[in-house]
Amino acid sequence: MNKEDCKDCLERRQLELTQRIGRVGYWEYDPTLKSMFSSQSSMDLLAAITGRTRGGYQSLIDALPEIERKRFHAALDKAVSRHLTLHIELRLTGANGHQHIVVRGAPIDDDVSRRFAGTFHDISQQKRTEEELEKVITQLQALLDALPQGVSVIDNNLQLILWNRRFYEILDFPQSMVYRYARFEDFIRHNAMRGEYGPGDPEEQVRTIVDLASKFQPHHFERNMTGGRTLLVEGYPFNFGGEISGFVTTYTDITDHKLTEDLLIRQRDIMKTVIDNFPGAISLFDADLRMAACNEQFKELLELPNELFEKNDTYFEDLIRFNVGRGEYGPGNPEEQIAAIIARARDFQEHRIERSRPNGRWLEIRGTPIPSGGFVTSYIDITERKKAEERIQTLALHDTLTGLPNRLNVNDQMEQALELAAENDKRFALLFLDLDGFKKINDTFGHDIGDELLIHVAKQLKEAVRKTDVVARLGGDEFIVLLHDIDGVTSVSAIADKIVSRLTEGCTLNGIEVKTGASIGIALYPDHGLSREDLLKAADHAMYSAKSKGKSGYEFSGT
Repeated sequence: MNKEDCKDCLERRQLELTQRIGRVGYWEYDPTLKSMFSSQSSMDLLAAITGRTRGGYQSLIDALPEIERKRFHAALDKAVSRHLTLHIELRLTGANGHQHIVVRGAPIDDDVSRRFAGTFHDISQQKRTEEELEKVITQLQALLDALPQGVSVIDNNLQLILWNRRFYEILDFPQSMVYRYARFEDFIRHNAMRGEYGPGDPEEQVRTIVDLASKFQPHHFERNMTGGRTLLVEGYPFNFGGEISGFVTTYTDITDHKLTEDLLIRQRDIMKTVIDNFPGAISLFDADLRMAACNEQFKELLELPNELFEKNDTYFEDLIRFNVGRGEYGPGNPEEQIAAIIARARDFQEHRIERSRPNGRWLEIRGTPIPSGGFVTSYIDITERKKAEERIQTLALHDTLTGLPNRLNVNDQMEQALELAAENDKRFALLFLDLDGFKKINDTFGHDIGDELLIHVAKQLKEAVRKTDVVARLGGDEFIVLLHDIDGVTSVSAIADKIVSRLTEGCTLNGIEVKTGASIGIALYPDHGLSREDLLKAADHAMYSAKSKGKSGYEFSGT
């Protein structure tokens, strides 16, 4: 097998593995011929997404309905003509109904032709999840509108993001004031101007209340309204990703000091509906650590038997004893484990933890205390999503042999380097390396030794540069080194000398002494180009110049 066949084989295996794990396909487009090409495995994946027979598509275009086809052509033509990257979400139709994909692409320049290539990724499940979430939000809004209390939800920027009709009715706000992202400050100013907070400077009152609200502390107080009504105001923060995301506040008219029994029953029913429709597992315990409510997902996700919930009252300790009994918290004295966990629970502190279950699942657990006593806890499984994202990210952006960043990865890093350098008036260098005598080594000792040599070279390159620099493999025996924030030609030359010295030392691979070298072309930003394409071309030409002068050396562009 020659070098090109080996390269094709590696890339094919990488593509097929990426497709199988992450449902990612590959495509290429020739702007000159106006033609699109995809491998058979990519077309098989496309057929699987849409539910069509294998072999039913010749290219990605065939799977698009007419309106989506026009959108894609317009976006692709723009990206090709302006030499930009492509990112578009498209809808497919097929036997499986509507499916969704994200299509990404980037220009690929070589010495023969200018092509455009990219991937398509099945996001149908993600779209369905978003649609389900939208349904939950719609249901939640309907539930909020059914509540007799006024409810408002503000985000961490103190902007209104959710409310019900009773919110502006019970607080006597004009409807024109109540809209998404309305400022909390404007509501307070409206109240201050009409004397809701008593005598004093309205603007000083606004500043005081806004400063207090920005601390996102739970609160519970009664407030006398103009007109003689009294409101009970209760608020508590909610978190997402371990950070405060906003505040939920309820406003109850307690002028009559008593709610009817029907109202209490209705509230309990609404609470049960909200919990049952929560997109995850959830439990609610009162101040005595007695379970007040939970949903079915709580039992399923934590694998708790129905027998634990058949009693009239289920306590937090009952669940902990069951978990300790099956080794949920690892080795240790059972009674000491139970006592420690219950002591933490009685502290009623807000918490967020990640816990690994014996079955290999990871749970994100968030607990929020209730101002009146007790706490609400949510449980989210994130296990499979994280594993899949990590696998796909690694396969898509790294070379399978050396573990170095691949062509797509280094292209992105070069674009970032260009932006940072332009913004901060910095310089960087691009080194294009081609190994000397690699084909002879491959032909003489075989591809196994050739692969071992490439791994050795990758290690030497990483050790020769700084931790902030980037070493990437373009394919075959070609490598890229990106040197960030350089002082000048002298510092670049020093690193180039170090690389040449390391690679010409030779090494022993599987008992065989192998000696190689590298011809290096160097391009500097902004001296030799202002774009990724110009810098790559300049470095490539300089590399050929170095190779023509005797190999195992380096040349700067233009010298």
